[in-house]
Amino acid sequence: MNNGFNLPRTLILVIATIWLAGCARSPQARFYTLSPLGPQAAKPPASAVRQVSLSIAPVEVPDYLNRPQIVTRSGQNELKLAEFDRWAGSLPDNIAAVMAENLSLLLASDRVQAAPRGRNEKADYTLAMRILRLDCVPGDQLSMRVQWTLSAADGTCVAARVSTCMEKLKDSRYDTLVAAVSSALGQVSREIAREIHDPMKAE
Repeated sequence: MNNGFNLPRTLILVIATIWLAGCARSPQARFYTLSPLGPQAAKPPASAVRQVSLSIAPVEVPDYLNRPQIVTRSGQNELKLAEFDRWAGSLPDNIAAVMAENLSLLLASDRVQAAPRGRNEKADYTLAMRILRLDCVPGDQLSMRVQWTLSAADGTCVAARVSTCMEKLKDSRYDTLVAAVSSALGQVSREIAREIHDPMKAE
């Protein structure tokens, strides 16, 4: 009788032990944020006599990128979702926040902000951005195409461009990939800052 009772109990203990061991070995998720340009990037033009105000509209990204997992390309027509390497917060919000920091630095202005509701009519300029493509091949290369439009306070289009950025990836680490995305956004930020500086010089 005791054997008949103890055997199921023993099996339950073994199964519970295996299950707990499996849980203990489960990988922990890692979360990443984009980084703004460093202070050394600030090069305000000598002719800038006032702080320009800039409103950044919500950033648009393709549906396949708008998810917590970091997405990489594993083939010409194949994407890979990193289950344990994720963005901290939403990618569009992350991009908008970094662009705001970058442009605040490059324009030497504390009147740059991400506007969750779109165009701010009180701002000198409004920036609209759409990520057309963000292809990351770990250990190889990152390619980013960004469509952006700069509008004046009255809604007049000041500039409309498509920026293409390429970054080499020295290894397959996700922190390397995230740093490359940050660097590419830094390039785009410099292009936008130059467009804003030119009208200011003309004044």
